[in-house]
Amino acid sequence: MKDNQLLNEVLKDIKAIIFDMDGLLVDSEPHWQQAEMEVFKRVGVELSLEDCIKTTGLPTRDVLHYWFEQSPWKGKSIPEVEHELFEEISRLLKLHAAAMPGVYETVKMAKEKGLKIGLASASPLFLIEIVLEKLDLRHEFDFYHSATLEKNNKPHPDVYLTVARHLHIPITECLILEDSYNGIKGGKASGARVVAVPDAHVFDDLKFDLADFKIRSLIELSN
Repeated sequence: MKDNQLLNEVLKDIKAIIFDMDGLLVDSEPHWQQAEMEVFKRVGVELSLEDCIKTTGLPTRDVLHYWFEQSPWKGKSIPEVEHELFEEISRLLKLHAAAMPGVYETVKMAKEKGLKIGLASASPLFLIEIVLEKLDLRHEFDFYHSATLEKNNKPHPDVYLTVARHLHIPITECLILEDSYNGIKGGKASGARVVAVPDAHVFDDLKFDLADFKIRSLIELSN
């Protein structure tokens, strides 16, 4: 089966699209990396870009615990460092957040097809709202939600199930768009169909084949 035929099969009978945010809706990863390097440096933990990439896709608290286990610091608690990290990433996103290629086109396509549009992010709600305001997309989403408000963050399916419930669409009729492996795992565990949009440097990693389909950019979805 050709790629366009397979993608059409994935999209068949879909009633809602649920977006991830970081790395999928918004090109936030460089800003997260900058914020992490700056904030961890304040407690004596020098991170390289390669170090930051190791924890891409993990919930923020998991990132903090990971680096504390690797290089325990003194003087500030993990919640204090987390607060500083959120302050720094908020500042950077307000200044620099930009939509990933194909985002506006995909939203337009969904609207034209009469699909519901949701957002399920591992980031806190206040960061979701910063990004949606910056991209002028808040009014386009029927419901957005943070996995930090659930019992379990990604890769558990909780956040996707909550979004589907608020969209009043069965999860089996939802299409989830994710760039990270954790997100893909959670999406598949929810029972939805999942399209992976991995970053170019990991696109050929076989773990992303867990998704129902894999594309290089949302532009492929909206064409």
